Amino acid sequence: MVDVDDYHRQGLEAFQADNFTGAIAKMEQAVALNGSRADIRANLGVILHRAGELDRAEEQFRASLVINPDDPTVYYNFGLMLGDSGRLGEALSQYDKSISLDAGNAAAHNNRGNLLKKLKRVEEAIVAYNRAIEADPNFAPAYRNFADAEEALGDVQGAQKNYARAIGLRGDVGSRIRDALLLPIIPESKDQILEYRNRLENRLDKLLDDDLIFEDPLSQVGATNFALAYHGLDDKAIQEKIARFYRQACPSLTYDSPHCESSPSLAREKIKIGFVSSFLYEHTIGKLMHQLIEGLPRSRFEVQVLSFSNIHDQWSEKLTQAAGSFICLPNSLSVARETIAAAELDILYYADIGIEPMTYFLSFSRLAPVQCVTWGHPVTTGVDTLDYFISSDLTEPEGAENFYSEKLIKLESIPSLVAPPDFNGETSPDMRGNSPLVVCPQSLFKYHPEFDAILRLILRDNKNAEFRLIAGNFDAWTNLLQKRFARTMGELADRIIFQPRLDREQYAKLIQTADIILDTPHFCGGMTTFEALAADTPVVTLPGDFMRGRVSLGLYKQMNVLDCVAADAEDYVGIVGELCSNEVNRIDLREKIHGTKNKIFNDQGVIGSQIKFFEQALADI
Repeated sequence: MVDVDDYHRQGLEAFQADNFTGAIAKMEQAVALNGSRADIRANLGVILHRAGELDRAEEQFRASLVINPDDPTVYYNFGLMLGDSGRLGEALSQYDKSISLDAGNAAAHNNRGNLLKKLKRVEEAIVAYNRAIEADPNFAPAYRNFADAEEALGDVQGAQKNYARAIGLRGDVGSRIRDALLLPIIPESKDQILEYRNRLENRLDKLLDDDLIFEDPLSQVGATNFALAYHGLDDKAIQEKIARFYRQACPSLTYDSPHCESSPSLAREKIKIGFVSSFLYEHTIGKLMHQLIEGLPRSRFEVQVLSFSNIHDQWSEKLTQAAGSFICLPNSLSVARETIAAAELDILYYADIGIEPMTYFLSFSRLAPVQCVTWGHPVTTGVDTLDYFISSDLTEPEGAENFYSEKLIKLESIPSLVAPPDFNGETSPDMRGNSPLVVCPQSLFKYHPEFDAILRLILRDNKNAEFRLIAGNFDAWTNLLQKRFARTMGELADRIIFQPRLDREQYAKLIQTADIILDTPHFCGGMTTFEALAADTPVVTLPGDFMRGRVSLGLYKQMNVLDCVAADAEDYVGIVGELCSNEVNRIDLREKIHGTKNKIFNDQGVIGSQIKFFEQALADI
């Protein structure tokens, strides 16, 4: 006669053989015979979690803990399940309970650190990783995650050291790749930029030579080379080398949707187009894409929005309403691409590639006959399954096609249809004194070391002006930039006020209150410039060598207002000085911006230009 232990054993054997259905059936039979066994309920919870039945898994974990509230392993596994369901705060609580019962569990400390990192509490995550290492000095994942946290905070030397420790202990491919891609988020100098780019290429060459094979880039790597685009250099060769490595080392990335084997018919009633991103909510990407998605004529297009985000806000609701179909994709590369393939799209339109890993790795698949990307992250991808990069003739320099692995499409206007922000016209007296207020509201990783010399001259020449920057996402970023400024500017750096992080309303008031906005060279403002010009606030810009440093120039060209476009660094300093010293000129310039800014907002010609491109791209197959 089969007893409860037999069913329990058979369930575990089925689970080990990846037979989740059979394992669940056996475990449920065991529970039916003896529902007071905490260990059986806990194991059933683990199996249900692995099978994706999270609600049922939670029931079993809770039942197990009622029977035995002192088992640290159950709290640990419950934390894993809650983390996978996105309930990070609750998961953190379960790990805390597990650690209180077993402080020597390195994996619990490590996973707790991972949750804290997801919650943007990176400094606390580092403490957790240190405790994991104290519990087990040979626990390689803690060193790897420690390095990732240090990299996020800009401590490249610490990250380099801990990636090396992880590689020495386990030698896994993911740690080697992350070590190779390591770049400073706030560079100390141009020399440091060149040093780490050279390091990246050398390590990539070694990875290519070693003929490595791995299966899951999301879990094993889980990052992109985001910081590369901020160096002000041609990234095409490096981007192509990185993509070539992934294509070679991770065969699972290559996937072709069956419907792509035949050419789409232009005679069909509607073109099926899908827009994909992880940022289709109140984010720059969502704001840049909304009106294009909404504006494509439904008589000609069947529009789908494919979102990797579970954030629900005002903008995600707008995008849901704008789309004919809004699909929330799972954080599983294989399931996501099967879902997209099933839609049998004619065109797959990436709003951005390179900010986060999901869409970057997804782009290695052929999921539509035409696949294109636009300027959400304004740098070439290097990926051979991306056919087109959609940009603008207003922003691209001569010979720009040489900087892209994709075929460059230069529309007549900026490729995004943007609505003017709903500013209420209020300024904020507490943000300024009686002096001209000069603001640079860009993210701190946009501050190229070459900008320091320009800022130093502006500070030197405009002693009565007030200068405000916005602090970084992490205090460590602000500290790194302040340290660099002190070295490159001396005492002049003391005049720069780092404004604490602002909410949406406070940010709008700052933009409207400012007399002058400073644009960052090499990687300039995008949505920031749209917003500043909407507030009639002049943006002084120095166009760079690549599109990512020329967006503000493109907007000014569209407005036919070039007063604040500098020819070189000296001219940039001079324009700022003239505006700081001459209030009449500032007022005149605001009036000029006010009278022409309508040319950059709600530009319906963008939709027509995109439609023309879509139809031509399909015809060219």
